[in-house]
Amino acid sequence: MVGVRQFDEQEVIALALNVFWRKGLGEATMQDLAEATGVQRGSLYNAYGDKEAIFLRAFDRYAADFLASVENLLANGDVATRLRNFLDSAIVNMTGGSPPRGCLTTRTALNAGIASEAVRGRVQHLLGELERAVGKAINAAPDGPALPEANRLARVVVTFTRGLAVMERAGYSRKQLKESAATFVDALIGGA
Repeated sequence: MVGVRQFDEQEVIALALNVFWRKGLGEATMQDLAEATGVQRGSLYNAYGDKEAIFLRAFDRYAADFLASVENLLANGDVATRLRNFLDSAIVNMTGGSPPRGCLTTRTALNAGIASEAVRGRVQHLLGELERAVGKAINAAPDGPALPEANRLARVVVTFTRGLAVMERAGYSRKQLKESAATFVDALIGGA
């Protein structure tokens, strides 16, 4: 039937996400996406328009899943426990895979080839939502500070996670990243 997709869109987006995570938006090609998804390039173009449109759908899915996971990680314990859970999970995610896949958000933000306002907007939105989730969790912890201070701390925490992602790309091991995260939390909570 003409105009009816002959593929599972959720599966295609999940497979495309893996391509973008491994290669980045700039390096991934429509041929890479076609090979990974098993959908011909022409069908991908017809269904989505272009590579960026596929990326935006994949990134939106990633962002929703990531933020839901973060909220669960930040839900219980004192401030230090909440932050350790969050940072440990971030480190495991960025060092997972073979080779390690890194951080999709940071990789996308650092991609010099990104000229699209839509892509930049998605990255900024995700980082803003991440700050809000961390700030809310810090404020809600039994030993958490008042919201204005919690929001300031949240921005520092999110900024630190971007640094962890860069260090992972530079070759730091999971163990080294976890040591850095533990030291960061100790320093942050000691000064809070």
